Amino acid sequence: DAPTATTTGGRVSGTAYGAVDFFGGVPYAAAPVGELRWAPPTAVAWSGTFEAQLYGAGCVQSLDALLFDGTARCASRSRDGACRGVSEDCLNANVWAPSAPAPPRAVMVWTHGGCFVSGSNAAAAYDGFELSSSGDVVVVSVNYRLGALGFLGSEKLRSRDPRGTTGNYGLLDTIFALEWVRDNAAAFGGDAGRVTIFGQSSGAGSVSHLLAIERAWPLFQRAILESGSGSFWTYQDMAAAEGNFRTAATAAACGAAADAVPCLLNASSATLAAAVTVVPCRDACTWAPAIDDALVKGRVVRRARQGLLRPNTSTISGFNLNDGAMFVPGYPAALEGMDGKGLEDYFRTRFDSEHVAALDALFPVPGGFPGADGRGYSSDFYAAQRCETDYNYACNAFWLSEAAERSWIYHFVEPTYLGLALHAAEIEYVFGTLSDPTPAQAAVSANMRGWWANFAKAGDPNGAGLPAWPAWADATGFAVLNISAAPAVYRVPTDAYPGCAWFDANYDYLSGCLPRNDDDAAR
Repeated sequence: DAPTATTTGGRVSGTAYGAVDFFGGVPYAAAPVGELRWAPPTAVAWSGTFEAQLYGAGCVQSLDALLFDGTARCASRSRDGACRGVSEDCLNANVWAPSAPAPPRAVMVWTHGGCFVSGSNAAAAYDGFELSSSGDVVVVSVNYRLGALGFLGSEKLRSRDPRGTTGNYGLLDTIFALEWVRDNAAAFGGDAGRVTIFGQSSGAGSVSHLLAIERAWPLFQRAILESGSGSFWTYQDMAAAEGNFRTAATAAACGAAADAVPCLLNASSATLAAAVTVVPCRDACTWAPAIDDALVKGRVVRRARQGLLRPNTSTISGFNLNDGAMFVPGYPAALEGMDGKGLEDYFRTRFDSEHVAALDALFPVPGGFPGADGRGYSSDFYAAQRCETDYNYACNAFWLSEAAERSWIYHFVEPTYLGLALHAAEIEYVFGTLSDPTPAQAAVSANMRGWWANFAKAGDPNGAGLPAWPAWADATGFAVLNISAAPAVYRVPTDAYPGCAWFDANYDYLSGCLPRNDDDAAR
């Protein structure tokens, strides 16, 4: 007997997988097509029963932008392995809910990463079965519009939203999805008063923004941010947004139109997905939420320091030991091949020539060290990736946590690939989706699922059978949990962690879109 639920859109039929019921690809909003392009999401309804046994389509994205695609280059797949492809009709949610009767359970709503241009809620790593089953929580994963369709911003588009928002349609989707969760949590056995939003990379960036968007505050109570706590690349100002608008209009042959918007509304989604092929920013994230002063009113870290984030909100923030490695130019070849000149070139092209000496001192080249297979990695590369990790992930996690009502910070250090803990490595541990894990890896995954679920249920990750995780509680520094097969707690003064004081002092300069050739660009 298939499990069923009655939602605000209509009746849905799912699939029972042991102790967990799965409902896949459930529409939470109408397809944002035609006049609904670059407009706020709207409600959807259907007659009869929606068959929710498979994942839905992912949101439109360039195939070249897919970060975690399979050999068939599909953005999403059904449980039978078939390619579901991408579509503008992509605003759907997956729900995993324990089937046993119980008081309403805590709800965890996942926002995927992908630099705001790629990914979907159907990636195999995000399967919520194990987290729902072991944690006794309802897990929801949502899609949101990506790239030009999700984050195209211009004064010419403001009139399409009664509230004057522009450049933030993907964020509007996420807020609308949370409204859908509020209205439908009970239908899946969930508690709308205990909702935790969590995400990784740009998904964590979205969570950061929601902490600063007051209209989203009633829709969640807690937040988990994995490798993207208000990072520098999670914003574009309106000048950058207008530049992307002109590029998209030109790519769609709308640039010469007196009013490009009607032309863009009729452009093919494939053209729009591939509109920006030359990345103007060094961080490689062309598209990001726009500071439009309507929905997004400033950078999250700055608003946090002004006391403008959601009050009385507990958070978990964290980063991986080698979060920045994949984003050092030349990876993976540079892993072994970077030399001293390559390191200085990295500092110069990433941060400007005048800062090379300061960064050399902050990130000294260590001695050689082995990888998992005994190879010696380039020490120069390791210095570069430490800088990249602090710049994009560690320091922002610290700064944002300082402003939270109560916060816990983790440092994921379990070696997973090539002896490194790379960006996104922690996701499969959180969801319990590791392929053929070692006993040590399985134990780390069980701990992470326990911490994450406990936090969702009670606002504190600690619980019976789990290593203790102290909250950061005073001004002397952060209590950081090293997550590994041998978890340990250490304290880090906020002004002593490598790079953070320097990045903080240069925050205004670094927090914009730094051009590729900044040595020659006027600042």
